Amino acid sequence: MNAPGPAVNFLVNVFVTDEDAREARESMQQNQLLMQSLDAEIARAEAALKELVSQRSEAQRLLESNSAPSETETRAIREIIVSKETTMEKLQWDISEAQAFLDSLIQSRAQAAETSDLALDNFDADIESARSVLRGLLTERDETHQTLEAHRALLSPIRRIPPEVLGEIFIHCLPKDTYIAPSVAQCPLLLTQISSNWRSVALATPALWTSIAVNLTIKSCLPNIRLIETWLARSGSRPLSFQITESIQKDYYEPGMVTSAAILELYAPHYNRWQHVRLEYLDWRIDTAIASLPCDAPPPSLASLHLSRDFWRPIEHSQLSLLLSAPRLRDCTWISNTDLGTFRAPIPQLAKLFLERPLLAEDFMHILSEGVNLAACQFFVLASSGSNLAPPTIPFVLRHNLRSLDLTADLFGRLFNQLELPNLTEISVRRFDIVPHPAPVWPHPEFMSLLSRSKCALEVISLSDMDITPEQMSDCLRHTSASLEKLILTNDRRMRHTIVDDGVLRLLTWAQPETELGNICPRLCMVKFWDCHSSSDGVLADMVESRWNVRDGGPAKNLNVAFFMLDASHPEDLRRLEKKIGLSILRR
Repeated sequence: MNAPGPAVNFLVNVFVTDEDAREARESMQQNQLLMQSLDAEIARAEAALKELVSQRSEAQRLLESNSAPSETETRAIREIIVSKETTMEKLQWDISEAQAFLDSLIQSRAQAAETSDLALDNFDADIESARSVLRGLLTERDETHQTLEAHRALLSPIRRIPPEVLGEIFIHCLPKDTYIAPSVAQCPLLLTQISSNWRSVALATPALWTSIAVNLTIKSCLPNIRLIETWLARSGSRPLSFQITESIQKDYYEPGMVTSAAILELYAPHYNRWQHVRLEYLDWRIDTAIASLPCDAPPPSLASLHLSRDFWRPIEHSQLSLLLSAPRLRDCTWISNTDLGTFRAPIPQLAKLFLERPLLAEDFMHILSEGVNLAACQFFVLASSGSNLAPPTIPFVLRHNLRSLDLTADLFGRLFNQLELPNLTEISVRRFDIVPHPAPVWPHPEFMSLLSRSKCALEVISLSDMDITPEQMSDCLRHTSASLEKLILTNDRRMRHTIVDDGVLRLLTWAQPETELGNICPRLCMVKFWDCHSSSDGVLADMVESRWNVRDGGPAKNLNVAFFMLDASHPEDLRRLEKKIGLSILRR
């Protein structure tokens, strides 16, 4: 007996006609075809859902990385962006409609409350329902906007930048400081927290890890020594810049405390990579590990050296001599009571030399005559101690190409008389007072003679604790009018010298149209008057406002940085100036 076939068997009512049976069979066949069609639709829907889930997973992966999407992924992302933009437009419309409906309900309730005694519960329920709908739409809009921006970010050009170029961009993100204090809130450590890709690029870019500032106190070593070692290891073979500042006295040393010597010993094996070095010590009795540095040759890459210590021990002199004789050294700062001349400093090759140790006038002139390449210098000169300011080997007037001169001295006249500085753009003069002077210290004729002789275009004038008079100050301003950009005048409170009065301020006030005497200092963009100012209330504000926000026909540069010290006798100045951004006022 044959097995039954796949055909569907059903009982036939003997009382059903052949036509009815035929229609029943056709109906069953149509139902089968419909079921097959539905199964096919379900299969296609499941495949589409699977594709959407795959795309969502891929998009999520891209969102969590900084990789560039492929062409296929880019097309899919653009479709998502278009879809989300359409959704945003619809949501904005729905939100506007919902807000309008809510406003109308609130208005209707207010009218009903005024015109009838009917219960307002229905209004309150409708209003709460409308608010709920509006909140839901706003939440959906915010989520859609967040998703839209995230997908737009996937197409950002930075994702397509090669790692080498991205590394160069990272280098330009570093702080401008020569010595970087490590912080998770700034580069380079910040770059390692963005994504795995950025972290890999940052760790593979040695130039990001070549500079560090280390600060040692009784309580801590910042950063800790393990981070210093990691920093150094990541620097590869690049030139190194490091600063070690130790503010500890030997009497407070404890066992196990991290010392500056331990830090310097980490850098000693990389001696040939030293480029910028700053070493500052509080106590000369502490071992610095300087004596353990190589003693056969100077560091070949050393370009700048800053050394600060009361005294250097004889055991350290040979290594210090090597540091100072580095062939590429151009920038030297020496803050010590040990004479720099002990080490035969390479003054002829230096471009910058800052000395805090007092010099005799003769030594000052000798250094300038030897330092033919000096562009900036800072000196402390005791001119009153010199017996012979102009030795036979130095011409009476020394012509030099200095651009910046920072001078602390007890007497200035004889120094100014021996200089001619045609390239000078910045001058800072600071008075050193051992004993009171019966006569004014400010050598106005000598200073004006220096300016006239040099024919220099001064851009910065800074005078500290100088007894220059307002009339002499006005004379300086007129002489330097064409080039002056920054004017800094400060006094110790004990001095009580008035340098800026009504006359100086009115001279600096920009007038439109010009007065008969004309306007001066069109390039002035920064001023500081500290304990040297005495004027009528309102005159200072007139000067500042005339230069702060200027229009056509005004000075070449806006005054946008200012520091003043004012008391309660200047209510109008305080009222008019206190809200200007870039202006600081200290109230006495």
